[in-house]
Amino acid sequence: MNKKAILYTRVSTDEQAIKGYSLNDQHEKLKAYCAINNIDVAGHFQDNYSAKSFERPAFKKLIEFMKQNKRTVDLLLFIKWDRFSRNAGESYEMLKALKAFDVEAQATEQPLDLSIPESKLMLALYLASPEVENDRRSLNVSAGMRRAIKDGRWVVKAPKGYENRRDENNKPIIVPGKDAKYIKEAFEMIATGEYSQSIARVKLNKEGLNCSISNFSCLLRNPVYIGKIKLKATKDEEEKVVKGIHEPLIDEYTFNVVQEILSGKKERQNIGKLQRSKPELPLRGFLECPRCGKKLTGSASKGQGGRYFYYHCSKGCGERHRATEVNRMFLKLLEEIQPNENEINLYNAVLKDLLSENEASRKENSNAVRSEIVKIQERLVNLQDKLIDNQIGAIDYNAIKLRYNSELNGLQQKLVSMSQLSRDIYDQLVLSHSFLQNLPLKFQNSSLEVQQRILSSIFPGKLVYSENKVRTTKINEVVQLFTNTSAGFSRNKKGQFRPVSELSFRVAPTGIEPVSKV
Repeated sequence: MNKKAILYTRVSTDEQAIKGYSLNDQHEKLKAYCAINNIDVAGHFQDNYSAKSFERPAFKKLIEFMKQNKRTVDLLLFIKWDRFSRNAGESYEMLKALKAFDVEAQATEQPLDLSIPESKLMLALYLASPEVENDRRSLNVSAGMRRAIKDGRWVVKAPKGYENRRDENNKPIIVPGKDAKYIKEAFEMIATGEYSQSIARVKLNKEGLNCSISNFSCLLRNPVYIGKIKLKATKDEEEKVVKGIHEPLIDEYTFNVVQEILSGKKERQNIGKLQRSKPELPLRGFLECPRCGKKLTGSASKGQGGRYFYYHCSKGCGERHRATEVNRMFLKLLEEIQPNENEINLYNAVLKDLLSENEASRKENSNAVRSEIVKIQERLVNLQDKLIDNQIGAIDYNAIKLRYNSELNGLQQKLVSMSQLSRDIYDQLVLSHSFLQNLPLKFQNSSLEVQQRILSSIFPGKLVYSENKVRTTKINEVVQLFTNTSAGFSRNKKGQFRPVSELSFRVAPTGIEPVSKV
């Protein structure tokens, strides 16, 4: 009587692409083997699934078939042992389970007579080799992904708001996607303090976001939206956050405000502030009464034709001004401090000059760091040779290697920061120049929250409205530097640029407006 066999074929997507495995090819080879050896086929099961475990759909059905047809199947055939499994420990357990069904597992291209004790050595090799291959591949993939993350690349599925793409070098990158507008709105809503996570999520889902409660909470805490990527800790490296090469969707200020609100540190303060704020009164809280020195508040009054907003003294000394007029004069103050194109071109030229003067020193320091990196890399190679030659033990090797890797990582980070420093400084200052251009228009078109941030960053002192002009007690020194070309920089006796500490553009004391630019 002929033996009966179940045929099992398996392939995973990456194996089919890399090694050319084919389910049809395996099936044909198994049928031919059965025909030559007078074996009847009792069934065929095939998986398109990884063999890291036996949690595979078709293999589960195979086991169920054996349970329902006990003592009717003699063999389980597959072409190679790596088709059966890539996990040695689970393989032995499964072989025991098959033996309970009186079923013998056999690879047609790697046949073993397990009644011979020595064959178990070959079985161990066949079962362990695929697992070793998997582990090595996994390590290589992990190392490659960590290297890509250190280079600022997002290497897994893009988070909401982004899409996976490839750059001109066919390397992975993420770019803003169709949900980017919802992500921006989510952060802006939470930052106001007026919306809870649940209310913001429901509102955005109605607009088209489609995000679960847990995912929404996670995305609000994800630094990827400010252009940064988390690199998880390993036994050799601590967790860190690296600068990504992708475009950020959120500015760091808004992100930090949201983190404070989510942690419960800022929620009540923000809600109270914004409930009192009105877009018609952007200067409320920043204006000082010229009579008594107290803060001016603001409110609306009903009149013919509608409501009219006024700034007035909180102490009732009678100071009261139409908000539209004060706001208009404040825009004139912004015109006073915005740099013109000639000033920006001059500053950019000065910055390049300063950075080029420091370039030689920076290169010298960079070369010194590179030399240290080469020395440590050579020490690591020598350390490996000592381990191979049994000059040191494994414990000493791992301890020394950990120390060298830590030093190497620190030097590599230092080298990257040194190479990016001058470029980053230049880019940040050019961005600041760009922001100060058309400042009145940008202020008018911004949300109330952004307007208040502009006010607090540019005017650390109070604003005063009197004699139809808005004046200030103090202005940000960096803004002064940007908007005063003639005294912003000077040269020393050697002709080198140096910043001047005493700036010509000075904000006058309370009640005096800034000197107009010529």
